[in-house]
Amino acid sequence: MSNVLYDELAIQMYPSGLLHHFGVNGKVSGSIGAIGEMQGVIPIIHGPAGCAFHYRYSARRRHEPFYNVMTSALEQPEIICGGEEKLKEEIRKIWKRYAPGLILIVPSPVSDILNEDLLEVARSLREQEGIPVAAVKSELFSHRDKNYTRNRMKELANQKITGDNRLSTDLKGCGFTEVLTALVEQVMEPCEKEPLSINIETVGWGSEGVRALPEIEQFLNRAGVRVNTWIPSAPLGDLVHAPKAALNVAKRVRWARKMKERFGTDFIHLSGARYEGLDGICTFYQDIGDALGIGETMAMLVEAEKERVLAATASMRAELGTYRCMLLDRGISMAPFHLKKYREDYGFPIQSICLFVTEDARVQGGITEELLTKFLKRVEEARDTWAPGAEILLNPSEEELAGRMKKADLILGTNDFRYEGKGAPLLPEKLELLSLSFESYVRSVERVARHAAGAQEKTHLLLNQMPITQESFPFLENGKNECARELWNQMWLNKKRDEP
Repeated sequence: MSNVLYDELAIQMYPSGLLHHFGVNGKVSGSIGAIGEMQGVIPIIHGPAGCAFHYRYSARRRHEPFYNVMTSALEQPEIICGGEEKLKEEIRKIWKRYAPGLILIVPSPVSDILNEDLLEVARSLREQEGIPVAAVKSELFSHRDKNYTRNRMKELANQKITGDNRLSTDLKGCGFTEVLTALVEQVMEPCEKEPLSINIETVGWGSEGVRALPEIEQFLNRAGVRVNTWIPSAPLGDLVHAPKAALNVAKRVRWARKMKERFGTDFIHLSGARYEGLDGICTFYQDIGDALGIGETMAMLVEAEKERVLAATASMRAELGTYRCMLLDRGISMAPFHLKKYREDYGFPIQSICLFVTEDARVQGGITEELLTKFLKRVEEARDTWAPGAEILLNPSEEELAGRMKKADLILGTNDFRYEGKGAPLLPEKLELLSLSFESYVRSVERVARHAAGAQEKTHLLLNQMPITQESFPFLENGKNECARELWNQMWLNKKRDEP
C-alpha cells in the first residue's frame, strides 16, 4: 500500500500535489502509480521509449522507480503511420518472456494524438491469441479536467457547514482512475455477493495509511465485516473477484460508479468534509454499517470506541485548551472545517482567523466576488459556532498579521514556513496526519500535544531569507516564475485575465 507523504519526504523534493497545481501534467504517472500497486501485472506504455523511461520515475513513487515498465518504443514511422501493429508485437514479446497474469496498455500523449484504438488491440490479442491483456482508455487528453477545481468551488460554496458535505464533482482525466475503470470493465468478473464484505481503495490515505488501513479492517471485523479486496493493492486474482463485495469504499468515485453500473456494487465516496475529524471517523463506520444493514450493531461499537478515545485524549485536549491560537489558512473553502477540527478534535481556542485568497488562487478556482461572499459567510457561521468572538481577517497586511501573531501562543493551520519567527511558534498542519481509524485520532492528538508543549519560534531559518512569493507559494519571486505562472493560467486553464 502506498505511503504517499512518506514517499515525498524520503526524497526531499516538491510534493506530488505541486505537480497537480503548478505544472502541465500528463496522466501516465497516475496510471503507472496504480499499476505499480498491483501484483502480477506488467504495464506497457504505448509511446516512444523515452516516455517509458521517464515514467519509471513516477511522481507517485520517485524514490523507488517502477523498473518493470515496458514500452512499444514508437519511432517516427509508427508515429506518422500508426503504431498498433508495433504495440501488438511488443505485447507478444512480453507475454513470451514474462507470462504475467495481466499486461495493461497505458496510453501516452502520442497514442492519444494518433487516436489509436487500444481497446481493440487488447480485445483481439485476448480473443485470438489468448494473451491476458487489457487497455486503459483516456477520458481526456490531459490531466486533469480544467473545470474540476472551479466546479468543486461552486459546490463547496453552496454547502452548509453542518450538512452532509460530500462532493459529487467528477474528476475526469485522472490516470489512476482510468486504470481502475479498465479493471472494472475488462478484468473483473461477476461473482455472487457476500453480504458483509467490502472493497477498500488503498491509495491516497497519507502517511497514516499503512497503519490506519489494518486498524480499519480490525474494527470492521468486530462488526462482522470482512475486507474482500484492497483496490488496487492486491493480487490479480483478488481484483478479478472484487465484485464479490457488497460495498466499495472509494477515494475516487468514477471507477466505483462504473462498478455499480456493471455489477450492482454500492459504494461510499470518501470526499468533502463529511469524514473529517473524530466525528467523521464515527460517520465513516456508521455509513458502512447502514449500507450493509447492520446500523444498530455498528452504532453501539462506534459509540463505545468514541468514548474510549475521548477518555484517552482528555488530559491532552485540556492542556491544548490553555493556548491562545490563531488559525492561518491559505484558502477559504475549507476554513470552516479546519476551525471545527482545531476546536472540537484538539480543544484549541481560536482568537483570530486569517485567510489568504490570492489573485492566482482566484483565477485557478474561478472564485468570483459572489463566491467569495458565500465563502466568507460560511466562515462567519463556523466562527459563531466554534469560536465565538474570534476576529476574521481576509488578506491581512504584514502589519495586521504581525499584530495578531504577537497576541497568540500558537499559529495553526499552515505548513508555510514564511510565517515562522513572526511573533508566535508555528504548529505545522502536517503534524496532524489524521486518518479514518480511532487509533489514528489518538496518535494525532498525542503528536500535536507533544509538539505544542515544546513549540518555539524559529527566527533564523535560512528559508526565510529566500524571496518566496506570496502569490504562488512556494516559488521564488522572480520574473521567470511570474511569466511561467501567467503562461500556465492562460494555456492550461484556457482562461485569459480580463484586460484593464
